[in-house]
Parts: sequence; C-alpha cells; structure tokens
Amino acid sequence: MATADEVIASVDATLDGWRSAFESVPAKEDGGGEPSNDAKSLPAYQRRLITFSPDAYFAKPLELSPLVCAAFGWENTGKDIIKCSHPNCGATICVLFHPDLNADSHRDLCQKYQGMLASSHNPGCPFRSFARRWAKAMQQCSSRSEDGETTNNHADASIKENDPEHLMEQVSEGLSDTNPSNFYVPPYFLSLSDEFLQLEDCSGDGSITRDRVKEGALQLSAVLQARIGEGTAVDISLPDVVAAFCREMRPGADVDGVFRLKDSLKVPYLLSVFGWSLCDAFAGETGAIVKCSICQARARVDASSRKRRRIETGDDASSIKLIDSHRVYCPFVSGFRRGDTAGWQIVVCNLLKSAPN
Repeated sequence: MATADEVIASVDATLDGWRSAFESVPAKEDGGGEPSNDAKSLPAYQRRLITFSPDAYFAKPLELSPLVCAAFGWENTGKDIIKCSHPNCGATICVLFHPDLNADSHRDLCQKYQGMLASSHNPGCPFRSFARRWAKAMQQCSSRSEDGETTNNHADASIKENDPEHLMEQVSEGLSDTNPSNFYVPPYFLSLSDEFLQLEDCSGDGSITRDRVKEGALQLSAVLQARIGEGTAVDISLPDVVAAFCREMRPGADVDGVFRLKDSLKVPYLLSVFGWSLCDAFAGETGAIVKCSICQARARVDASSRKRRRIETGDDASSIKLIDSHRVYCPFVSGFRRGDTAGWQIVVCNLLKSAPN
C-alpha cells in the first residue's frame, strides 16, 4: 500500500515529466515542432492572456475561454477575433455564436471551435502539435459534461477518509491518456504555471492547499501592513455562500479556525484562500492592489473608510468581492468545464479536511 508521501512524490514526478515532455522537440509531423521555451513560459502565456478584453471577447463557453485560447498560442486582436501570436503563423479565427442557436447546435459549434484551436494553426506553426495533443481530450471532457456526467468528484469526496492505495489508483487513472478528466485542472495548465496546483491537491490531506494558502497569506500580510497601516480595519468578510457550503460539507467544523477569522491574519488569509495575491505592477500605488494570477483580474484593497475599485473598469465598488471580483471564466468561479465544481469549493474542501469539530 502506498503512503501519502509516495503519492505526493508520484504527483511531483508526473508534473516534472509533463514539463520535460512539453519542452522536448518531437518529430515534426506538421513541420512545426514545439513552441519555444520563451513562447511557453508563464510571462508569455500571461502576455497573451491579458490581450483578451471583456469588451472584445465575451460570452464564450468555458472550453473556449481566454485561459484555453492563450494556452494554445492565441491572443485577442478584435471583437470575437483571436490570432496566433507566433510570428511565423498569424492564423486567425472568428469565434462567434449566433444568439438563436439551440443547445445542440451551440454544443456542436463549440466542439468545432475547439478543434480549430489546433487545426487553424499553420502547418509550420510550433503551437499546432501542442494544441492537437489536447483538443480531443477537451472535446471528450466537454461531451461527458453535456451528457450529465460529472467531470470530477473532488468536492463530494474531499471530506471522506483517503485510503492511500485508492488515492494512488486515482492518480494513475488520471495520468492515463484515455481518462484525462480525472484531473480537475486540465494537465496542459499544470505545465504552464504552479498557480494551478492550489486547485489540484492530490496530497490526500489538503496539505498542499494549506501550505500554499498560508504562504500567500504571509506575503500579503506584510504588504497590507505597510501600505494600509498595521491594525487598520479592512472590510473583507467570509461570503455567506462559503459559510453555508462549509456547514453542508462538514457540519460542526470550526469555520472560524479554518479561515483564521479571529486573528490578525484574517484578511490576508481570506484573500489567499480565494486566489488573490499582491500585484507588483501597482507597487507604487497607495493602498494595496491584489490580482488573481490565473484570470488576471485586479482589485484595490484599502482601509474600511475608503472605497475600493476594480482596476480594469475604473468603477467604484464598496469592497473587493472574494469570489465575484474574479473574471467570469476564472476557474475559482466557474471551474474549467461546464458542470465543474467551482474552484473555490475545491480549495475550501481541502482546507476542511484538517478542520477540528
């Protein structure tokens, strides 16, 4: 029987293997090979991601979200228009859904667009083979969701005892090419950024999530104290929907203890739990600017007596909303596929695993 440490070591080795595989250059069946290390880097991915404007690319299925498009080399250049960022490609797709489409036609068109994310790259484009690896798996996961099959059971099973042997079996199944949907996070995202690991905790006891949340909270705490003032009140509280979810999943759990609601780390801990971290690009601003490193949403956090605002819109807001301030396609809000559990629920379930009653 495998121990929890062996499971964690297996997952770490698998992630390293994925990264090595994606960095290698296979035979050029399409004449393109693989994207360069620079094009596949996190900064390059984020540069593509921030080109997607809510005014120009909106109301798209999760399977065609900016996160997915940017991962496969696309950037947003106009209303409903995406273009390959590689200088030797320049392929263009218009992603448009007529409002009168019925559900079946909408699903079929979505699947066609999914395939085009790979096939529309020029034969010599290095993103073509990378995207083709995952296009079929994406469509399979989407079809299972449309048929009413749940793509993951993380929330339902998260507070039960985790048998190490069963957990190892789940990990092994998840690594199989024939069953990619056993992972909550599509594997190609895991190769792009460690930020997605908070949503794919295979430790069995939630320790990966707890460690990442605590590390993020400590980093935020020092900044908030410096920019807002130590001891200054910040009006951020646990959303009611989260408290209700905790009561449903783990009746009698010490919710105050799980979210540090009664100590000095309350605000930075809540921000970290729901995916918010310091935004270095606005380090000179008064107050503190936080961002979601996955969807790139930004918000201002000030003392309670002052207003906070969404940076990307400039509109005033009474406070940062831990869930709703994420972009609509952010996995913390919507998951990665239709029918997914929300990412914040995955994180909370992992935190509840060690919560005392």
